[in-house]
Amino acid sequence: MFDEANIFLKPNDPLLLKIAPEVPAAHVGSPEVQQDIERMLNVAYGEQTDRTKPVLVGLAATQIGILRRVILVDVSAEGHGKVGDLRVYINPEIVWRSKETDEWYEGCFSTGRVNGVVARPDKVRVKALTTYGDEVVEDYSGYTARIFQHEIDHLDGIEFVSRITDDDKLHWVEDNEYPDYRDSEHWRNWPKKCSREEWHKIKGIYPDAGKVIS
Repeated sequence: MFDEANIFLKPNDPLLLKIAPEVPAAHVGSPEVQQDIERMLNVAYGEQTDRTKPVLVGLAATQIGILRRVILVDVSAEGHGKVGDLRVYINPEIVWRSKETDEWYEGCFSTGRVNGVVARPDKVRVKALTTYGDEVVEDYSGYTARIFQHEIDHLDGIEFVSRITDDDKLHWVEDNEYPDYRDSEHWRNWPKKCSREEWHKIKGIYPDAGKVIS
């Protein structure tokens, strides 16, 4: 069973707000970095031995307590259950983004039951290193572009909630409600809201001082 409660940092963990440092190119192939990547892959595939079927479409190292600029992205994910091409990106950065944006719902193991509708550029160009230290530059659109933006935000200490300015688009979704939330675009008019005050409590933030409670 995939037990995120024992894998992912709690939403109020201060590490989630830190900016992850780059991996020096000379250290990409080091045992320490490769072990951290393998740990991330183990999380992404859960208890499955078949490494063509990840249980996650994206993961940032900081989400599981690894302070390195490394993400995993399933570049075949379309938001409709299609998965199977999970790739490792080291020191990823978005070097171009489209002016056109699109709204879609986002959730995260690092935000618990809090979900929301986020506007992001529809197309991006990503530059990164592979596990072999080779530089790649790739273009993505739609849902895959959204995954890249979401995960790279994590490396910069940013969660999707910070991208939402209209609190009406900040939602509370229980585990058993996800099928209904996702289907037929019910997320566009989801009745259960999460107030900004409630989010601050979850994060352990003083409303006035804006300080995180460690």
